[in-house]
Amino acid sequence: MRVLFAAGRVREVTDVEVVGMDVGDGQIIGTQVNFIMANGNKVEYIYSQAVSIEESGQRAVEFVQELYKNGFADFSQEVVEML
Repeated sequence: MRVLFAAGRVREVTDVEVVGMDVGDGQIIGTQVNFIMANGNKVEYIYSQAVSIEESGQRAVEFVQELYKNGFADFSQEVVEML
């Protein structure tokens, strides 16, 4: 599967996982998207705190659904920060 991470930066990924960012004691503070790259590296992003947890979760799930359905998806417009 191919993901556009930024203008001119397309990467092959083998797996994507959406999880709640847990700071311990079960308190979820954000939505995290973890990518396993074709070379085996793991890249993790978290949605900006300016985006509500509900909205970020929905956006992340929709992104993953599009990726698996089409084999490619655009992640470049998501409001995220790399961990």
